[in-house]
Amino acid sequence: MKKIVIWPANLASGHTRREGRAVPKRLSLKSPKVEEIEKVARRLNLEPEVERDKAYPKRHWDKTGRVLVAKIDRKGAILRDIAEGIKKLRGEQQTGKFHSNL
Repeated sequence: MKKIVIWPANLASGHTRREGRAVPKRLSLKSPKVEEIEKVARRLNLEPEVERDKAYPKRHWDKTGRVLVAKIDRKGAILRDIAEGIKKLRGEQQTGKFHSNL
């Protein structure tokens, strides 16, 4: 199955579209981590593979890592699903509720 690359920069609210943000501002996240992307991708059955030593090309000095996921839809749709899932995951962690489904 074909894989696509998800960088934390694709979801980061601190980045502009030119700097790599690929989701609308309302879905963007403060400091997304590869661990969060991986957890949500796993819940969405996207078969994530984490590569922690990689750096986003426009910020080659900042090794934030990346996650490879199965391309089951358009990249934009997958990014939106992951962003929404991370927001939900963070909400669960704040309230102390952990649900197995998104």
